[in-house]
Amino acid sequence: MILNLFDKAYEVAENTSVGDLLKAQMPDDWKKYLVVRLEDGTLCDLFSPIAHSQTVTPLTFDDPDGRKVFFHSASHLMAMAVKHLFPEAKLAIGPAIADGFYYDFDTEVPFTMEDLAKIEKEMQRCAKKSIRPRRYTLPRAEAIAYMLGRQEPYKVELIEDLPEDEVLSFYEMGDFTDLCAGPHLMSVAPLKAIKLVQSTGAYWHGDSNNRMLCRVYGIAFPKASELESYLNMLEEAKRRDHRKLGR
Repeated sequence: MILNLFDKAYEVAENTSVGDLLKAQMPDDWKKYLVVRLEDGTLCDLFSPIAHSQTVTPLTFDDPDGRKVFFHSASHLMAMAVKHLFPEAKLAIGPAIADGFYYDFDTEVPFTMEDLAKIEKEMQRCAKKSIRPRRYTLPRAEAIAYMLGRQEPYKVELIEDLPEDEVLSFYEMGDFTDLCAGPHLMSVAPLKAIKLVQSTGAYWHGDSNNRMLCRVYGIAFPKASELESYLNMLEEAKRRDHRKLGR
Protein backbone atom coordinates (compact mmCIF):
# COMPACT_ATOMS: atom_id res chain seq x y z
CA MET A 1 0.00 0.00 0.00
CA ILE A 2 1.27 3.49 -0.89
CA LEU A 3 0.59 6.55 1.26
CA ASN A 4 1.49 9.91 -0.23
CA LEU A 5 2.57 12.17 2.61
CA PHE A 6 3.98 15.68 2.11
CA ASP A 7 4.65 15.04 -1.60
CA LYS A 8 6.52 11.84 -0.89
CA ALA A 9 5.32 8.27 -1.46
CA TYR A 10 5.79 5.67 1.28
CA GLU A 11 5.22 1.96 0.86
CA VAL A 12 3.61 0.68 4.05
CA ALA A 13 1.79 -2.44 5.22
CA GLU A 14 -1.98 -2.53 4.80
CA ASN A 15 -3.94 -0.96 7.67
CA THR A 16 -1.00 1.20 8.74
CA SER A 17 -2.10 4.35 10.55
CA VAL A 18 -0.85 7.78 9.53
CA GLY A 19 0.27 8.25 13.12
CA ASP A 20 2.57 5.24 12.81
CA LEU A 21 4.00 6.59 9.56
CA LEU A 22 4.56 10.06 11.00
CA LYS A 23 6.23 8.64 14.09
CA ALA A 24 8.63 6.61 11.95
CA GLN A 25 9.46 9.36 9.47
CA MET A 26 9.32 12.45 11.71
CA PRO A 27 10.28 11.29 15.23
CA ASP A 28 10.98 14.83 16.43
CA ASP A 29 7.91 16.56 15.00
CA TRP A 30 5.10 14.05 14.66
CA LYS A 31 3.36 14.99 17.93
CA LYS A 32 2.26 18.36 16.54
CA TYR A 33 -0.15 16.59 14.16
CA LEU A 34 -3.67 16.08 15.49
CA VAL A 35 -5.75 14.45 12.76
CA VAL A 36 -5.48 13.44 9.12
CA ARG A 37 -7.49 14.57 6.12
CA LEU A 38 -8.01 11.73 3.66
CA GLU A 39 -8.06 11.99 -0.10
CA ASP A 40 -11.86 12.27 -0.20
CA GLY A 41 -11.80 15.17 2.28
CA THR A 42 -13.01 13.26 5.32
CA LEU A 43 -11.14 13.50 8.63
CA CYS A 44 -9.70 10.42 10.27
CA ASP A 45 -8.04 9.62 13.59
CA LEU A 46 -4.27 9.48 13.34
CA PHE A 47 -4.45 6.09 15.07
CA SER A 48 -7.04 4.56 12.70
CA PRO A 49 -5.78 2.09 10.07
CA ILE A 50 -5.82 3.22 6.44
CA ALA A 51 -7.44 0.67 4.14
CA HIS A 52 -5.99 1.58 0.74
CA SER A 53 -3.39 3.67 -1.07
CA GLN A 54 -4.09 7.40 -1.14
CA THR A 55 -2.79 10.88 -0.38
CA VAL A 56 -3.09 11.85 3.29
CA THR A 57 -2.70 15.29 4.85
CA PRO A 58 -1.89 15.51 8.58
CA LEU A 59 -3.25 18.65 10.25
CA THR A 60 -1.98 20.74 13.16
CA PHE A 61 -3.76 23.13 15.53
CA ASP A 62 -3.12 25.92 13.01
CA ASP A 63 -5.55 24.27 10.58
CA PRO A 64 -9.25 24.94 11.36
CA ASP A 65 -10.08 21.23 11.10
CA GLY A 66 -7.17 20.31 13.36
CA ARG A 67 -8.29 22.90 15.87
CA LYS A 68 -11.83 21.54 15.77
CA VAL A 69 -10.63 18.04 16.64
CA PHE A 70 -8.51 19.46 19.49
CA PHE A 71 -11.55 21.25 20.91
CA HIS A 72 -13.76 18.19 20.46
CA SER A 73 -11.35 15.95 22.35
CA ALA A 74 -11.28 18.59 25.09
CA SER A 75 -15.07 18.38 25.37
CA HIS A 76 -14.81 14.60 25.89
CA LEU A 77 -12.13 15.09 28.52
CA MET A 78 -14.46 17.52 30.29
CA ALA A 79 -17.30 15.00 30.17
CA MET A 80 -14.99 12.36 31.65
CA ALA A 81 -14.05 14.71 34.49
CA VAL A 82 -17.70 15.58 35.15
CA LYS A 83 -18.67 11.90 35.39
CA HIS A 84 -15.82 11.33 37.84
CA LEU A 85 -16.92 14.19 40.09
CA PHE A 86 -20.69 14.16 39.48
CA PRO A 87 -21.57 10.58 38.45
CA GLU A 88 -25.29 11.34 38.55
CA ALA A 89 -24.95 13.91 35.73
CA LYS A 90 -26.46 12.76 32.42
CA LEU A 91 -24.56 13.35 29.18
CA ALA A 92 -26.19 15.17 26.27
CA ILE A 93 -23.95 16.58 23.50
CA GLY A 94 -20.45 18.06 23.44
CA PRO A 95 -19.36 19.64 20.15
CA ALA A 96 -16.47 21.84 19.14
CA ILE A 97 -17.41 25.40 18.25
CA ALA A 98 -15.53 28.22 16.55
CA ASP A 99 -13.86 29.49 19.71
CA GLY A 100 -13.69 26.38 21.87
CA PHE A 101 -16.17 23.74 22.94
CA TYR A 102 -19.10 23.01 25.20
CA TYR A 103 -20.88 20.04 26.69
CA ASP A 104 -24.48 19.87 27.87
CA PHE A 105 -25.23 17.99 31.09
CA ASP A 106 -28.48 17.18 32.85
CA THR A 107 -27.87 17.99 36.51
CA GLU A 108 -30.21 18.63 39.41
CA VAL A 109 -28.26 21.78 40.32
CA PRO A 110 -26.38 23.89 37.74
CA PHE A 111 -22.60 23.93 38.02
CA THR A 112 -21.10 26.90 39.81
CA MET A 113 -17.77 28.56 39.01
CA GLU A 114 -16.35 26.64 42.00
CA ASP A 115 -17.55 23.42 40.34
CA LEU A 116 -15.88 24.44 37.08
CA ALA A 117 -12.58 24.91 38.91
CA LYS A 118 -12.89 21.38 40.32
CA ILE A 119 -13.72 19.99 36.87
CA GLU A 120 -10.70 21.77 35.39
CA LYS A 121 -8.43 20.23 38.01
CA GLU A 122 -9.82 16.76 37.30
CA MET A 123 -9.31 17.30 33.57
CA GLN A 124 -5.67 18.15 34.19
CA ARG A 125 -5.27 15.03 36.33
CA CYS A 126 -6.77 12.85 33.59
CA ALA A 127 -4.66 14.51 30.87
CA LYS A 128 -1.49 13.54 32.74
CA LYS A 129 -2.42 9.88 32.27
CA SER A 130 -1.91 10.23 28.48
CA ILE A 131 -4.96 8.04 27.81
CA ARG A 132 -5.30 6.93 24.18
CA PRO A 133 -8.88 6.82 22.85
CA ARG A 134 -10.13 3.56 21.41
CA ARG A 135 -12.78 3.66 18.70
CA TYR A 136 -15.26 0.84 18.17
CA THR A 137 -18.71 0.35 16.68
CA LEU A 138 -21.84 -1.43 17.88
CA PRO A 139 -25.01 -2.65 16.15
CA ARG A 140 -27.99 -0.41 16.80
CA ALA A 141 -29.73 -2.66 19.36
CA GLU A 142 -26.50 -3.20 21.31
CA ALA A 143 -25.72 0.51 21.26
CA ILE A 144 -29.14 1.35 22.70
CA ALA A 145 -28.85 -1.38 25.33
CA TYR A 146 -25.40 -0.14 26.28
CA MET A 147 -26.56 3.41 26.86
CA LEU A 148 -29.70 2.25 28.67
CA GLY A 149 -27.44 0.24 30.98
CA ARG A 150 -25.37 3.32 31.68
CA GLN A 151 -28.56 5.33 32.34
CA GLU A 152 -27.83 7.87 29.61
CA PRO A 153 -31.29 8.70 28.18
CA TYR A 154 -30.06 11.52 25.93
CA LYS A 155 -27.61 9.20 24.22
CA VAL A 156 -30.40 6.67 23.68
CA GLU A 157 -32.53 9.38 22.07
CA LEU A 158 -29.63 10.44 19.84
CA ILE A 159 -29.14 6.88 18.63
CA GLU A 160 -32.84 6.38 17.99
CA ASP A 161 -32.95 9.60 15.94
CA LEU A 162 -30.14 8.44 13.62
CA PRO A 163 -30.89 6.65 10.33
CA GLU A 164 -31.19 2.86 10.56
CA ASP A 165 -28.01 2.35 8.51
CA GLU A 166 -25.89 4.84 10.46
CA VAL A 167 -22.55 3.53 11.73
CA LEU A 168 -22.70 3.87 15.52
CA SER A 169 -19.20 4.54 16.79
CA PHE A 170 -18.01 4.95 20.35
CA TYR A 171 -14.79 6.34 21.80
CA GLU A 172 -13.45 4.78 24.97
CA MET A 173 -11.03 6.89 27.05
CA GLY A 174 -9.99 4.93 30.11
CA ASP A 175 -13.11 4.46 32.24
CA PHE A 176 -15.16 6.85 30.10
CA THR A 177 -17.02 5.96 26.90
CA ASP A 178 -19.15 8.22 24.72
CA LEU A 179 -21.20 7.90 21.57
CA CYS A 180 -19.23 9.87 18.99
CA ALA A 181 -18.55 10.03 15.26
CA GLY A 182 -15.03 11.33 15.93
CA PRO A 183 -12.29 11.85 15.07
CA HIS A 184 -10.17 12.44 18.17
CA LEU A 185 -6.60 13.13 19.22
CA MET A 186 -4.20 10.20 19.57
CA SER A 187 -3.99 10.91 23.31
CA VAL A 188 -5.47 13.26 25.89
CA ALA A 189 -1.92 14.29 26.89
CA PRO A 190 -1.89 17.55 24.82
CA LEU A 191 -5.05 18.77 26.59
CA LYS A 192 -3.38 20.55 29.48
CA ALA A 193 -3.92 24.24 28.69
CA ILE A 194 -7.68 24.34 29.29
CA LYS A 195 -10.01 26.90 30.82
CA LEU A 196 -13.70 26.39 31.54
CA VAL A 197 -15.11 29.85 31.10
CA GLN A 198 -18.85 29.73 31.65
CA SER A 199 -21.81 27.64 32.77
CA THR A 200 -25.22 28.54 31.34
CA GLY A 201 -28.62 27.00 30.72
CA ALA A 202 -29.59 25.44 27.39
CA TYR A 203 -32.76 23.61 26.43
CA TRP A 204 -32.36 20.13 24.99
CA HIS A 205 -32.58 20.46 21.19
CA GLY A 206 -33.05 24.22 21.73
CA ASP A 207 -36.73 23.62 22.50
CA SER A 208 -38.20 25.40 25.53
CA ASN A 209 -40.66 22.53 25.92
CA ASN A 210 -37.71 20.27 26.81
CA ARG A 211 -35.64 20.10 29.98
CA MET A 212 -33.15 22.85 30.71
CA LEU A 213 -29.60 21.47 30.68
CA CYS A 214 -26.38 22.85 32.12
CA ARG A 215 -24.03 23.92 29.30
CA VAL A 216 -20.36 24.33 30.18
CA TYR A 217 -18.16 26.29 27.77
CA GLY A 218 -14.40 25.91 27.56
CA ILE A 219 -11.35 26.80 25.52
CA ALA A 220 -8.14 24.81 24.99
CA PHE A 221 -4.72 25.36 23.43
CA PRO A 222 -1.63 23.23 22.88
CA LYS A 223 0.48 25.63 24.98
CA ALA A 224 -0.19 27.41 28.27
CA SER A 225 1.21 30.64 26.81
CA GLU A 226 -1.43 30.54 24.06
CA LEU A 227 -4.19 30.10 26.60
CA GLU A 228 -2.83 32.98 28.68
CA SER A 229 -2.75 35.27 25.63
CA TYR A 230 -6.34 34.33 24.75
CA LEU A 231 -7.61 34.98 28.28
CA ASN A 232 -5.77 38.31 28.38
CA MET A 233 -7.44 39.24 25.09
CA LEU A 234 -10.86 38.39 26.54
CA GLU A 235 -10.15 40.46 29.64
CA GLU A 236 -9.05 43.44 27.57
CA ALA A 237 -12.18 43.18 25.41
CA LYS A 238 -14.28 43.13 28.57
CA ARG A 239 -12.55 46.25 29.87
CA ARG A 240 -13.16 48.04 26.56
CA ASP A 241 -16.86 47.16 26.73
CA HIS A 242 -17.09 48.49 30.29
CA ARG A 243 -15.44 51.74 29.25
CA LYS A 244 -17.92 52.14 26.40
CA LEU A 245 -20.86 51.55 28.72
CA GLY A 246 -19.45 54.11 31.15
CA ARG A 247 -19.43 56.89 28.57
